[in-house]
Amino acid sequence: MMNEPLLSQNVMEKKWNKPPKGFIKINFDATVGENRIGYGMVVREEEGFVLGGGGGFKEGGMLVEEAECVAFEESIKVARRLQLKEHVLFEIDHVGLVNRLNNLVNDVTIIGARIKDCAAAFEFFNSANLIWTEWSCNKMAHLLCKKMYSEAKSSLFELDYPPKIHNTVISDVS
Repeated sequence: MMNEPLLSQNVMEKKWNKPPKGFIKINFDATVGENRIGYGMVVREEEGFVLGGGGGFKEGGMLVEEAECVAFEESIKVARRLQLKEHVLFEIDHVGLVNRLNNLVNDVTIIGARIKDCAAAFEFFNSANLIWTEWSCNKMAHLLCKKMYSEAKSSLFELDYPPKIHNTVISDVS
């Protein structure tokens, strides 16, 4: 007698979700290697149009959570560089950072202090929040951080995003 599988064999990959009307969404991510991290972010408006983004790298070993925190800090810098004042959603596929932000009162760690600084920077926007998404909804930021990691370079862009991510931009919004 064969048992039915407990989990469905049908895997449905989710795609990036547009932010609510009047919001800007900044997806960010980090990748960690033995002696380097890469981070990337992409800024899109409510219809999925790319407003800017970029990424960079840092030499040295880091834990994943610290690298994701660096990506968060850098995403805020990019938003300020683009002079965004709107309602902004920062979206990440690392739930630990979101949980830390939601429990800042009890967090006395170094990363907690850095996240408090990020939360304080939210005052530059009409409103801002850090939210979690699935990895499959964060592909563009992931592509950018892998590119920055492998090329060991930093790059920022506005409307002229790298051709390497064009297909992901299109598939995300279609």
